[in-house]
Amino acid sequence: VRTCNVWSYMAFGSLYANWLTLIHSEYVLPWDGVFRFLGMGTPGDHHVHHKFFKFNYGHLFMWFDKMCGTYRSPKEFSNKAFRDGV
Repeated sequence: VRTCNVWSYMAFGSLYANWLTLIHSEYVLPWDGVFRFLGMGTPGDHHVHHKFFKFNYGHLFMWFDKMCGTYRSPKEFSNKAFRDGV
């Protein structure tokens, strides 16, 4: 049985920790359009999750949310629940 290379493990952990920090920032980031096109979650997507707790469960990818009908765009709620620019 091969074991995980410690440097690969540390690189993945660091990237994932940075990703979690970004999606919790509640800021519109310049690359959000690219990430949304690739099916990755954005701070706006994750903010919907924190506001309503029944949508947008994915931390990294929104694919399963879109397939299962639990995805909601932040634009649907922007005027109702969020501060400007989210």
